[in-house]
Amino acid sequence: MFNRAWRVDRLVWCAVALGAFFGETGVAQDAAPDTDAPPDVRGLTEIRNLSKLPPELAKTLGWHQDDKDRIADLEREPTASVPRSVDRWFLLAGLSDSQALVAIEEQRGYSSSSRLHANSYALVGTHWVAGREWILGSRPHTIGELTQLIQSPESQALTAKWQKKLQAVDTDERKYRSAYRSPGPLREVNINDEEVRQIEAVVHDAFPGAIVTISGVTQGCPCEDGPACSAQVSTAIYRQNTMRGLALSDINEHWVIGPLQQWYLDSAKLERTAFPNRAAYAAAREALDDRFPACAIGPSSGH
Repeated sequence: MFNRAWRVDRLVWCAVALGAFFGETGVAQDAAPDTDAPPDVRGLTEIRNLSKLPPELAKTLGWHQDDKDRIADLEREPTASVPRSVDRWFLLAGLSDSQALVAIEEQRGYSSSSRLHANSYALVGTHWVAGREWILGSRPHTIGELTQLIQSPESQALTAKWQKKLQAVDTDERKYRSAYRSPGPLREVNINDEEVRQIEAVVHDAFPGAIVTISGVTQGCPCEDGPACSAQVSTAIYRQNTMRGLALSDINEHWVIGPLQQWYLDSAKLERTAFPNRAAYAAAREALDDRFPACAIGPSSGH
């Protein structure tokens, strides 16, 4: 009996997750690109070989890490051996006691327009911490030329495009993780009559006249629902010969539609809306994607 109930709960949960994930389409969110020029590089020493970098900075770039992130000098030292396989070329760097500006050429998994990268680094304690990143329009040959390239209109445009792509990937990954997150363990004390009434009232407010099937109560919540959320249920809703799933969250001891489920409801509503043109749809999609719930402090109780 328990195994059968567990399978039913699992299927209800999966119906909610799959409906949420496939019920919306993705339009990448955009934000004001951080393409400002790097700090003043006067006083930086130009470096052309990884061996001349501080060891910790060289390790941060992937040098001497057992092929974890293979990198080699583009201008090899006379005694250096020819690498068998290279993922990244080290072009040059500008270095001071506490700052570095590094130019890298990626070889694998990047389009031709996004292979040339510049990154700033700052020494924090004993670790070199990455800061800003720029995409370059061409190979720099000196540290001065690197600075000019970063400020050029071509590189500014490439960097803005790259940042937009990273933002879109991050949003899509968060949506995927939230949609396919596995439910937590069943709560020791299952649902009581008062909770059933609360859940049915919430569902009927959203879907009047619906027949509601409620799963077992699971411990914990997705972090997007906030630290006040302690448990969740999945519901299967039957109305007008159709079935849909809806997740409810126990937030401050009240069963409600949580922020994450509400976002997916809003997303589905947006997809059903008729827009006058593609630009209007894209603006609405972008605004909604920008409101995707964030995990401020991590999972509340185990998700």
